[in-house]
Amino acid sequence: MKISLAEGLYLIALDDEEGRLLAAAEKTIVPGLMSAVLLELYLHKKIGLDDGKIVTVDTTETGNIVFDNILKKVKSGVSFMDTIETLSHHYNNIQDDLTTLLTNRGILRKELTKLMWIPLSERLDNANYAFEKEIRDSLRVIVFKNAKAPASYVILMSLIYDCGILDEVFHDKDELIDAVKAAKDMVDAPSLGEHPEVARVLIELKKFFNS
Repeated sequence: MKISLAEGLYLIALDDEEGRLLAAAEKTIVPGLMSAVLLELYLHKKIGLDDGKIVTVDTTETGNIVFDNILKKVKSGVSFMDTIETLSHHYNNIQDDLTTLLTNRGILRKELTKLMWIPLSERLDNANYAFEKEIRDSLRVIVFKNAKAPASYVILMSLIYDCGILDEVFHDKDELIDAVKAAKDMVDAPSLGEHPEVARVLIELKKFFNS
C-alpha cells in the first residue's frame, strides 16, 4: 500500500461525488482513523501491544504529522480501547491533518463551491484516484479471488467494515454479502498469525463500533 492505513480509510470514507465525508462515517471516522494509525504504528514497531495495552517502543519522530501527534499522546500501560477514546476527544482534528497530507501529495484537491461569486462551501476532490483505486482493487481480489491478505489490508478492511462504509467499496448487494463475511472473518487471516495482539484488538474494535 502506497499510502498509510489512515489515509486509505479516509479516502474510502469520502464521497467522491459530493466531496465530503460519507454520512455513514460521520460518527465512526475519528475512532476509525485513530485505530488505523495506532495499528500501523504497531506494524512499524513504534509501539507494542501487550494484553490489549499500549507499550511505547520508539517515540522518535517519523516526519508524518499524524503519526507524530499520536505518538506524543499515547501512554504505556493504557489499554488500546481507552487510548482510542482519549485520542478521539483530544485529537479530533485528525481529518484536517490527513487532508493536508493528501493535498500536499496531490492526491486530494480542495475546491470552493460558489454561487455566482460567493463561496458557499469547501469540497475535496480526488485529484489522483490511482491510490484509492489500488485499495479498492486489492480488497476485491482478497474477497473474490481468496488472495492472502497482508496484515495491513486485514486491518484496513476490518476498519472499513467497522466504520459502516463497506458498501462504498462493494456496491452490488450480492458482492456486499460476500464482503461482509470476509470482513468478519478477517481476524482469522493467516497474516495475523504473527500478530495475535492485532487480532485481539480487531475483535475489541468490532464490539466497540457495534455498541
